[in-house]
Amino acid sequence: MYTVSDCITELNKTDIFKNKIKKSNFFGLLNKTKKQLTNTKSILKKTIDFIMGIYTIIQYEKIFYEKQSSYASKANNEIIKELKNKISPHKLITKDSISIDIWDINPENSNKYIIFCEGISSEKSFIDLQKAYAASIKKGFGVIAFNYRGRGESSGYFTQKGALKDIETIYKYLLGKGIKNDKIGVIGHSMGTGIACDFCSRHKISFTILINPFSKAVDMAKNIAQKLDMPEFVKTMIEKIPSFLIPLKNVFNNEKAIKKIKSPILILHNTNDETIPVKHGQKLYKQNQNKIYYKEFKDNDHEINKEKIDFCLNFIEKIA
Repeated sequence: MYTVSDCITELNKTDIFKNKIKKSNFFGLLNKTKKQLTNTKSILKKTIDFIMGIYTIIQYEKIFYEKQSSYASKANNEIIKELKNKISPHKLITKDSISIDIWDINPENSNKYIIFCEGISSEKSFIDLQKAYAASIKKGFGVIAFNYRGRGESSGYFTQKGALKDIETIYKYLLGKGIKNDKIGVIGHSMGTGIACDFCSRHKISFTILINPFSKAVDMAKNIAQKLDMPEFVKTMIEKIPSFLIPLKNVFNNEKAIKKIKSPILILHNTNDETIPVKHGQKLYKQNQNKIYYKEFKDNDHEINKEKIDFCLNFIEKIA
């Protein structure tokens, strides 16, 4: 598993800021202009620092997603015995002509489905995910596992808007099979909670489950920036920039989307999660206590595991 922490470590080891961002013509021009200023408190200097912070975030977001997608594209695991001969692979074509690689796992021809939205560096065949699929079909669900565009054997390049088109295509596929919308639920993990919230805020479905979610992508970007090797003045500026001024390409906002979700919502988080701090899950819960079921696990496991999936499946049984 290639985690967010692994990606941060790799970026720091290769000193991306020094070797790529700082050496760019644009950053070099800003730095040169800044050095020529004698008044260290000038508005122009502060403006340059602001632009440097914005530029750094934009570049890191691009590099970060590229690294994660590259890892996920190369991952390929053997099918576990519980799923042998139970997977029906399909290629679905989105409205913008992207081929999406999915597994339809429904050996008992169930009329109810769970769509799994994987994390940022995940690939649908990861062993922990396969175990989650197996546990779900044992409880009488069909499962859709898929790779976002740019991951695994899915074509294209990952973006938030593209990922929404991917899951919308899967939703239409299930409706085309005769599955009713109130028999379809979504489980999102980590970054996948952004895609899950985005989709579930637009459709009336059975349930929405968010495992170790973030509140907003911009909050995650600020959190990650503090762990990256870059000058302290850049880190300070990034921390000070108002969230609404940070121009991320993938602007996942679970805080906003979750308010529009009509289905029952469950949030699971780990108290010592170092990838997405538990304060993100707590924030989502505190803002929507009247519509969210919330559970914390007293450890640091960010990933999907048996305990979390069992809790999810028990929750679904109770609300059915």
